[in-house]
Amino acid sequence: MIGRMYGVGIASQAQTAAKTLVEVASPADSVTFIERAYIKQTSFDTSENLGSTFQRITSSGTGTATTPRPLQSGDAAFGGTVETNSTIEPTYDANGVLVEEGFNVLSGLLWTPANDDEVMVLSPSALWGMNLDVAPSGSMNFSYGVTLREIGG
Repeated sequence: MIGRMYGVGIASQAQTAAKTLVEVASPADSVTFIERAYIKQTSFDTSENLGSTFQRITSSGTGTATTPRPLQSGDAAFGGTVETNSTIEPTYDANGVLVEEGFNVLSGLLWTPANDDEVMVLSPSALWGMNLDVAPSGSMNFSYGVTLREIGG
C-alpha cells in the first residue's frame, strides 16, 4: 500500500473517567487509514476489565492538539488534525461503532486488522475516535495511540 505513515503516541497519563482518548480528523483532500490502535495501562497491578470503542464522530470535541509523527524521516506533516485526552467529548455517530473491545488493564488492548479489508478508512474530512467507554475504578495511568496512513493530498 502507498501513502505516508504517522504515529500518534501518548505516554503514561492519568485517567479517571470514560472519555475520548484520540480523535482523528482526516484531511479535506486525503483518505486516512487507521492501521493500528492501542491502550496500555501503566500504573495498576490489579486485574480490571474496561472497554473501548472505535467510532465515527459527527462533530468534533475539544482535546489537546497532538502532532502525528512521520514514521519515515523527511515525510511531510500529516494533513489532518489529531486531538488527544478530550476535555469536551465529541458527538459520536449513534450507528458509527466500528470496533468494540473489552480488555483487561493488565494486558491492555492492541487492535490491528487481520487483513487489508479490516483497515478502518476515513473519507476526506471524516472524524474518528477511540475512547475508554468504561470508567476505571480509580485513577490509572494509560499510554495510548494510533498508527495512521494518509493517501492523497
